[in-house]
Amino acid sequence: MAATVKLYSSWFCPFAQRAWLALLEKGVEFEYNEIDPYNKTKEFLAINPRGLVPVIVKDGKCVYESAVCIEYVDEAWPDGPSLLPKDPYERARARIWSDFITKKIVPKFYVALQRQTRPEQEEAMAAILTALKELSGEISAEGPFFGGPSFGLVDIMLVPFGIRFEILNHYRGFTVPQTEEFARFNRWLAACEGQDSVKATLSTKEKYIAVYKRYENNSAQTEVADAIRKGTSLP
Repeated sequence: MAATVKLYSSWFCPFAQRAWLALLEKGVEFEYNEIDPYNKTKEFLAINPRGLVPVIVKDGKCVYESAVCIEYVDEAWPDGPSLLPKDPYERARARIWSDFITKKIVPKFYVALQRQTRPEQEEAMAAILTALKELSGEISAEGPFFGGPSFGLVDIMLVPFGIRFEILNHYRGFTVPQTEEFARFNRWLAACEGQDSVKATLSTKEKYIAVYKRYENNSAQTEVADAIRKGTSLP
């Protein structure tokens, strides 16, 4: 009998969306469980005492941390489309740029959204553009995805935030210029938005704007929000 696989996720969480995307891309049958990060149940905390999503449960064993979940899904279901390249160098390169996204883009997204002074917001948005310019030059020239024709690890790591740039646009006026230096990124984002798995894991812009109001006014009570307030690394 096939193993029962469960995903514990939150519809608005970009980190949780990563695991969700990975499972869909690999064609895994799973049970989706919505978790309210502002009202965590004892049952969920028993599964993951850290109280963070995503969590994947297979055969009673729990895996969490979004980047780890992506690679776990790729390895646990080897028959589906590969999310990492087969070539060792290209696999290492995918991990390098995934780490770049984690360190250079994701924190600045939350800083720009959560900080309350305009200079701090503008500094963070400028840092995002600097990082995107560097990343854009590394995206496959043939595309449409980071490593070429296949949607994979780096795409899954970045696309939840690339899509949520519209939230930064709404609250902070952030835009990625339609210029040559960002051409590959803009082409990449358009391709990702057309991916079936991405469309299946998205909510509406209006819902995102409403739920991210807690970050915009710095009232969110999450570990990510606390880290931004304290100036520490994200959990």
